[in-house]
Amino acid sequence: YAPNAARRQKLAVFGHLREIGCCKICAERFTGERYYDHYKKFTDFAALSESNSNETVCQEPSEELSEEPISKRPKLAVEKTSNDELADIKNVHKEGSPRQHDSVISNGGKNSIEDTGCIACYSLLDIEHIKSSFLQIVEAVKDSGCIFSKFTFLLSLPVTLDLRHHAMVIYLKDKFEEFYKGSSNIDFVSAKEVWKYIIGPMFADHFGVEFSATSGFQVSVTLPSPNAEEECGFLLKKFPESFPNRQQRKHQSREIFTRAAVLDALRKISNDDFKKLCTCPPDRPAKIGSRVEVSCVHMPVYLAGRYCKYSRLLSQTPWILNGKRIMESSVQELITDVVTKHIPNEKIMFSSSGREDVDVRMLGRGRPFVLEIFKTKKAHFTVADMEAIEQEINANTKDISVSDLQVISKDMTQVLKDGEESKRKTYRALCCASRPITVDDVALVAGLKDVTLKQKTPIRVL
Repeated sequence: YAPNAARRQKLAVFGHLREIGCCKICAERFTGERYYDHYKKFTDFAALSESNSNETVCQEPSEELSEEPISKRPKLAVEKTSNDELADIKNVHKEGSPRQHDSVISNGGKNSIEDTGCIACYSLLDIEHIKSSFLQIVEAVKDSGCIFSKFTFLLSLPVTLDLRHHAMVIYLKDKFEEFYKGSSNIDFVSAKEVWKYIIGPMFADHFGVEFSATSGFQVSVTLPSPNAEEECGFLLKKFPESFPNRQQRKHQSREIFTRAAVLDALRKISNDDFKKLCTCPPDRPAKIGSRVEVSCVHMPVYLAGRYCKYSRLLSQTPWILNGKRIMESSVQELITDVVTKHIPNEKIMFSSSGREDVDVRMLGRGRPFVLEIFKTKKAHFTVADMEAIEQEINANTKDISVSDLQVISKDMTQVLKDGEESKRKTYRALCCASRPITVDDVALVAGLKDVTLKQKTPIRVL
């Protein structure tokens, strides 16, 4: 079965990409591959979480590759490769290994092949870097002590990748005009998508969890980055208006070369001007470090309930004046101290539908309140968990009681705010008069309607 013309052309482009310094994955990306299974040919990635083997083996997919134009292929869909094409690709991997680029010094100097990375991704998608990143992520998540059943990744890549991607597309469309006819920058799978696709399943398998874009447990990963000014500086000079953070005061340290700024400048610059100011294809970059920054956190957990207050010597929130505590405790502390015992956290924000003064009781069904709990170790809580917290609060004090404690969504917190506008309250007060109260006096008061009360608000409440 002889490869047809389209396949031969694709293999020629793939081989050329390898020659000028692209890693295997980036060579796949820039030949327009947008199928999951194509990136799974290299079982290096699948084996990372199970062994330390560095062997590169190809799977045996069975179905034939689509010959659709690049711009027509669905992004990161699933398709398999024929055995014939697999053999062709194996040969290209053997014969199309990276050779010297014009900017590479062959004597082991500053920019030699040995100490440079992929011209498109800095070798961030290289097997060794993927392996190192994965192990660091696993270690960081284990050290965090977080409990989770679903996860999502927040990935930060070097902003210079966008510049190099742009340079690669311009170069390839000029050199292989027919092959890339009708394609644009967005037709190629990004390094971020491929990284997530490779690492995501490995992470899920390792922890026995599942990926969910809406998960409240976020694993933030920041990959090492080269100096953005060295590569993107010409964009700042040509389009200073695209970089709003360029002008800042001495005490400020805002990032100048943000992704939004660089992409805005790339949209403005013409291909001819870009080629005059930037090397196409990009020069071989120096290798960047393997250290990745990892943090993981649950999104805030929200609890709602109602409290009643029976004491006339208890403020709603901590009352501290000029650094001195006025009241020994508060409604907020009586609730949050117990919640923190059951749900370790970094911070709790207490909100309620209105407030009562220190010497005023809160009776009836109670006042609605919400707790926003930050950086918990887990995010799933049962009805039994809520009942246990509620019972302990009520057993610890006679000054307050809590009821209807439950987990709610962030959207539901708006109900509390809306309730402040529409709620109805009943007040009961002991009144003293300078003379005996008659039946007529009582009838007069009972007949009052739509009365506007004017009162002074204590400074503490303000």
